[in-house]
Amino acid sequence: MEDFRSPFPNADRLLDRVMDICPFPATAQRLMALVDDDRSSLDTIGTAVACDPSLATQVLRVANSALFRKAGGEAVRDLRQALVVIGLQELRAMAGAMALLATFASPDEVSLDLQRASAISGSIAAAVMPRFVGAGRTLPFVCGLLAEVGALVCLVVDGPMYVDLWQQTVGARRVSPIEGARQREENEIRRYRAPSRSIGARLLRRHRLPEEIAGAIEAPSELGPSAPIAHRATAFARMATSVATAASAGAREIEANIAEIARSTSLGDLAPAELARRVVGAAAYAERALHSARTT
Repeated sequence: MEDFRSPFPNADRLLDRVMDICPFPATAQRLMALVDDDRSSLDTIGTAVACDPSLATQVLRVANSALFRKAGGEAVRDLRQALVVIGLQELRAMAGAMALLATFASPDEVSLDLQRASAISGSIAAAVMPRFVGAGRTLPFVCGLLAEVGALVCLVVDGPMYVDLWQQTVGARRVSPIEGARQREENEIRRYRAPSRSIGARLLRRHRLPEEIAGAIEAPSELGPSAPIAHRATAFARMATSVATAASAGAREIEANIAEIARSTSLGDLAPAELARRVVGAAAYAERALHSARTT
């Protein structure tokens, strides 16, 4: 009987299949063309987004994220208002990421709730980077948002097997986040001949998303202090998301796990308690944003 340890066609074949199953929507291609055209009006862009419900949902989620919505501010429920909140300049940087995430929807994805995890990861990456000089406003958020795009690829093509792989590694609360990430990567390489982070980066390159994003998505879980800050923040957010969303974890356990992840990714500028506070706060904010988008 096949299980997730059995070899699957290589990563390139996996990507070929996912691009056949989930092609980049024409709506998304039009959006990217519009935001790159200085003559495009907000109404024209809004009309293009409104034609794709999945894309419109992603825009609302982003507008309600901690990156754009002020603490205590009212939820953004109108699509045009969401575009105003994000702004055309920032939308140019984020259009490809939002469009790409909107293409992935499957029962297996829902079972792991990776769209929710992506939103939380984006908020966490943005929350841990502001102290660092030279970080763009949207780059950490976009990198965090796409941190698990490789896992989404695997779910589309190899759903039940990847769900089992995930639950036996990342979803296994008996191991630390670092050990879970290591076991997950070992099993991904055994099955796909590449880790999901590399599969995701290859997909982004095929869709011609910026290399600074693709490189951050491909970043491993262990990084030295000389690695680009976007790489370290993305790897941190990928692992910290599972810690922040663990229902039974107490404050001490969260802080200990966050400290371990920070050491692994060389994010040592913040004290563990402060880093844990930011992670938990970003996750809670993202959860409220997701609720606002779902009730729109």
